[in-house]
Amino acid sequence: MPYKSRKVRGKNCYRVTNKLNKKVFSKCTSKENALKQMKLLRAIEFNKNFVPNSTKNKTMKKPINAKKN
Repeated sequence: MPYKSRKVRGKNCYRVTNKLNKKVFSKCTSKENALKQMKLLRAIEFNKNFVPNSTKNKTMKKPINAKKN
């Protein structure tokens, strides 16, 4: 599905829609967030195993109070 972002008339924000069925995914967002939204929608469309914010994508952080041996 192709997606597009358009500037909302009279406001400083953008709308993300599907070109084919005109479904709106984002009504009033910044240009950067609209681009991120379109990238996310494409990732979900083309990679069925894509999991946003999964624990596999995060790195392990060491605790601040950890003792060094």
